[in-house]
Amino acid sequence: MARLRRRPTPEERAKLAPYLEALVRRLFEPGDQCFFERPQVSPERLEAFLTSDEVLEATFDYVEELVALWQTRRYGKPIRVMARKPGAGPIVEKAVMPDFSDEAGAQPKTPESPRAEAAPPPFTNSEASAMPKTDPAEHPAALRPGQIPPAAADRTPPEVTASFALANAKAGVAYDQKIQGHDAQGRPVRVLEMRIPNALGLTFDAESGELRGTPAVDGDHRIPLRWTLDGASVYSGDCLLIVNPDPKSLWKVIEPPDDAPYPKSHVDATLLSGEGLKIAAASRRGRSHEHAGSFRDDDFYVRHDPETGWSLMLVADGAGSARFSRQGSRIAVAAAGEHLLASLTGDFGERMTAALNGWDADPANTGQAMGGEFHYLFHKAGQLAVQAIEQEAQAQGAAARDYATTLLAAAVKRQAGATFLATFWMGDGAIAAYGPRGKVRLMGTPDGGEFAGQTRFLDRAALSDQGFAKRIGIGRYLDLSAVLLMTDGVSDPRFETDNGLNDPTKWDSLWDEIAPRLETPDPAQRLADWLDFFSPGHHDDRTIALLW
Repeated sequence: MARLRRRPTPEERAKLAPYLEALVRRLFEPGDQCFFERPQVSPERLEAFLTSDEVLEATFDYVEELVALWQTRRYGKPIRVMARKPGAGPIVEKAVMPDFSDEAGAQPKTPESPRAEAAPPPFTNSEASAMPKTDPAEHPAALRPGQIPPAAADRTPPEVTASFALANAKAGVAYDQKIQGHDAQGRPVRVLEMRIPNALGLTFDAESGELRGTPAVDGDHRIPLRWTLDGASVYSGDCLLIVNPDPKSLWKVIEPPDDAPYPKSHVDATLLSGEGLKIAAASRRGRSHEHAGSFRDDDFYVRHDPETGWSLMLVADGAGSARFSRQGSRIAVAAAGEHLLASLTGDFGERMTAALNGWDADPANTGQAMGGEFHYLFHKAGQLAVQAIEQEAQAQGAAARDYATTLLAAAVKRQAGATFLATFWMGDGAIAAYGPRGKVRLMGTPDGGEFAGQTRFLDRAALSDQGFAKRIGIGRYLDLSAVLLMTDGVSDPRFETDNGLNDPTKWDSLWDEIAPRLETPDPAQRLADWLDFFSPGHHDDRTIALLW
């Protein structure tokens, strides 16, 4: 039913004028902050507007409506029009909403007026300390606009508040948490509903009080809600949900400068097949290098000679602190690898094959003799690698340490159901003979420094070290599943410590991840894809080579 309208009395017009002037002039104050272009109005036209009967009557009607709603929410507190001083100064009070409740001739609202029975909206996006719903008994429909109910005239009702807490979420990770809420006295409250943005990707289950889903947007989200303490009175509030970003999203992928020396592909992968065996190797630029816009420092070298049956695998990790280490690792695997391959496919390889034929008759002496032979072979390969690095450094006017790199190598021959391998281990990373399940033999010990990230690099000092023989490993194993070589970009996140490297269950877990990829049509590329796994705190280049 339409509301019964009346015209304001002269007294009401007088009370209304200051408020209207403050409200209208708010739009034209020079220097005040505003999000739209202010219209240019002459003082004369503005004065005529402010004293117009039509404007005053429309404003009077608006004020009556607003005050009636306000008093159901704020218990008689005056509505104040606020504005800034010219020049974007501090906020100051400009005028108080006029109160017409005591004016002579003011007519009460009729019971059938929709405004008299108006209820607050079903959900208010108010501040955390929300006001309770209005009790109709305290605010009868017969009250005039702005009139304070008798029950509220002599007292100020206590503010009803509650605090809420939700565990932090992570973008892209499934979330299922119950919201915790308590009032000012510490009593638990029940959340009835939450207004969750659709883009956030979460839903609220009112029965269990749980927020569920997979957050799609990171950041601090203030979620409006409605709650109750006794099931009768309902209040409004909000709760902060912090959604941490997906760590992957924080990493940039930047290309190296076009004129950077020694360019190298970000990903490399190779697959070789022989009689009864396969070799796959993959190398991938780490996130730290992607973020910095630098090249991959790791490298590898794999070969198989079908005539002799000898296989060869080398991996190298260029020192992150050395500016040309990416070239140092490439030189090291190539120089050492070519010498090892030439030897294994020549007279040296024939002698080692003949020695292997007598292994079962005298394993101890055969192993010792072959160990001495491979000691000399690997030492010579290391020397050639160091010389090649020094020659490149001299040609570029740089220091050899600018090309610092680790080097791991394995010569492998499968024969009569057994797998023989001779290994060389300089630096960190790992070389392992894995299998059968639950069994692993490390072929050496990673070099570690006094501080995290330190290791030993290939140089003349390392080659002349009296402990060089400890870097050579010899073994012949039955029922071996695979021979694996990896840089620390793989071994550190997968094994973490030296004790972890010796834990067969960790190798079983690693094999469970790798094995399905080896059964695909392109296992080398699948390995390269797998190397992109995310492990917090481990963002180095990753290289792996394996024979199975």
